[in-house]
Amino acid sequence: MSDASNILGDSPYSIVIRNPELLTAFLLLVFCEIFWRKFVREEEYGAAEAAASVGIAIGRAVAKPVMIFVLAGLYVFVYDMRIYTFDMTKWWSWVLVFIGADFLYYWMHRFKHEIRWMWADHAVHHSGNRMNVFMNFRLGWTGLLVGTWLMHLPLVLIGFPPSAVITTYALSLVWQAWIHTDMIGKLWWPLEYVLNTPSHHRVHHSRNPVYLDKNYAGILIIWDRMFGTFQEELEDEPCDYGLVERLTSVNPIKIAFNEWGNLIRDVHNAKTWKERFIAAFGYPGDKKAVIEAQTRILAEREQAKAKAAEQAQTVRTQAAAE
Repeated sequence: MSDASNILGDSPYSIVIRNPELLTAFLLLVFCEIFWRKFVREEEYGAAEAAASVGIAIGRAVAKPVMIFVLAGLYVFVYDMRIYTFDMTKWWSWVLVFIGADFLYYWMHRFKHEIRWMWADHAVHHSGNRMNVFMNFRLGWTGLLVGTWLMHLPLVLIGFPPSAVITTYALSLVWQAWIHTDMIGKLWWPLEYVLNTPSHHRVHHSRNPVYLDKNYAGILIIWDRMFGTFQEELEDEPCDYGLVERLTSVNPIKIAFNEWGNLIRDVHNAKTWKERFIAAFGYPGDKKAVIEAQTRILAEREQAKAKAAEQAQTVRTQAAAE
């Protein structure tokens, strides 16, 4: 098993364990969140939800070695057929694998939201109804089944070692550890323009119609800006976290398999093979309705903004005339 782990590089947990300062920073962030919620927001932290998140993490830790054992040989097989061999002692090789991995992460994450088979696993991550750093632990147990690991293989085939590809992906998850919070406001605007920040990720975890299917980035938010999935956090639209059909259970097993149960039910109730296929692999919801709602909401906001500007101009004109 250790050989398989070496082939597939570091996990987010191994990176944190080997770098105590990261663990210290994470624990400090947890403490600050608890203090902030209790004494600033004057609300509960959500201990039961946090405990459920830890339970989900334990379940994933049990499932993870199976994935490593199964995939190690496949990654080696693909790497043996590589087109080129990148020298990972060169700094520019790491820059290239970072850009490539972050680009593929965007599409992998987007597919998780747009293909129900993948959403059945990823919905676990969006099941929390509070935004705090414990949300990081809510990762599905069925990643091997849904096939998101396929998104890493193009970089391996091009010529990057599997360990470099997976470690880069793990670093993306480490980065995302601190952006699962509503305690940190917007950052300096150049950082907000380039990087995935707490503000951007709050949008991603929100169930508000205007925020659905937005901000899929790992580290670089530029992919969302490039491919039309970026949405800024709006000052007058507070984020409402959780699934569209809210899940209140704190049972880790129910949370892990809730969406799989919904998928199986819908496939079973479908009357034709086309309907069954759509129920399993189509968009998890009504994509047309989501787009129409977002278009309408944004148009109404622009109209309201234009009307407010017009009224302000009228007031200024009247004031000048007097």
